[in-house]
Amino acid sequence: MELLSFNPWWRDGKVPPQFLGKKRRIFSEVARYIDKRQILLFTGLRRVGKTTLMYQIVDELLGKGVNPYNILYFSFDEMRYELEDIIKQYEIEVLREDIAGKKAFVLLDEIQKLNDWPSKVKILYDSNPKLKLFLTGSAQISMWRGTRESLAGRFFEFLVRPLDFEEYLDFKGLQIDGDREAIFEKDLKRQMTGFLRTGGFIEALDLDEYMIRKYFKESLLERVIFVDIPQTFRLDIPELSMKLLSLAASRPGFYLDYKNLGNDLKIDHRTIANYVSYLEYALLLQKLYNYSRNLLTSEKRARKVYLSNTAFTLALSPRTDMPALLEQYFVNSLDARFFLKTPQKEEIDIIRTEKSHLLPVEVKIREKIARADVKILFKFLERNNLRRALLITLDTETRFRKGKLMVEAIPYWKYWSIRRSITRLQR
Repeated sequence: MELLSFNPWWRDGKVPPQFLGKKRRIFSEVARYIDKRQILLFTGLRRVGKTTLMYQIVDELLGKGVNPYNILYFSFDEMRYELEDIIKQYEIEVLREDIAGKKAFVLLDEIQKLNDWPSKVKILYDSNPKLKLFLTGSAQISMWRGTRESLAGRFFEFLVRPLDFEEYLDFKGLQIDGDREAIFEKDLKRQMTGFLRTGGFIEALDLDEYMIRKYFKESLLERVIFVDIPQTFRLDIPELSMKLLSLAASRPGFYLDYKNLGNDLKIDHRTIANYVSYLEYALLLQKLYNYSRNLLTSEKRARKVYLSNTAFTLALSPRTDMPALLEQYFVNSLDARFFLKTPQKEEIDIIRTEKSHLLPVEVKIREKIARADVKILFKFLERNNLRRALLITLDTETRFRKGKLMVEAIPYWKYWSIRRSITRLQR
């Protein structure tokens, strides 16, 4: 195997500038843990910047005076080697001694492609107390096949996401005062449209419409569906994954009924359920459960499904309208896990649960908002002994009150106002 091509700093002590990119907000958070003993595990979608983050960590280590030979990077994305063989070759050709006696840093990319990786990483970690490990995976690998049990107490996990809207503006070189959003209304609306289209993926920021669709459909979605997922799970019909994704793209927030879907597609409903779980594992789907105070009950009730990024939706279903797209955006960005649908057909888009606090959030992108539009929100507040709810609108900004209850309405493009409101409403 050719380790040198992965580790150019062994030659000149530097990370090539083209590998580094621009540092994101997550880097400063990760940097606090570099000197800790625990493994750092970075998960996230493909093309989201995990490898760039790894190179930035290498650059940080070199800047602190770490010997370049004490830093090993390897990617399992296209390479099929055993971890033991990689470490052995590294010891022989580079370290010239056993790794156990060195303060070494090992960075392993796309670790989920290494067979039985949790047990192999555990052995490496436990056998070498001076070793610092960094891992990435393009899937929810920390929740798969007993990872948490195997590596319990041995790792800190970070979810690397696409750019959020504030980072997107920064990467576009735009300066907007978050305390004076009304002044920048036209700019914010225009930029939000571009943000939904590119999904916060850095590589897509400067692509035209045709290139964006091609990038997401071919370079990302098809790669994950026809290569990544089948390498992890045995699939008889990988095309089913694309059918399910396309369905979710054409109907953001559709109700997931495995039996009905199985009948429509002429496929056993258990197979449908399995494929949905594979798409969740690959971070392409986001599933919401109908809220109940009893979480076990929620698991058994109706489910809604969204793609995990608006760019995926537009790549597969370009004519998706703005209201549906914005509903998905807020489901994605608020990490929604629950919605509400009662037997009386009362519905709320998002029931946000954070630190034992409940916040109902409704997204209504329409010209006019009337008091009747918040009736269900008030009912939910009364039933659950809550006082505040959030309504995300097209342009309406107001507060609806009913005694001590309050629903705050904020336009979708007021990014910072919505963030501040969520923080305030969940106290």
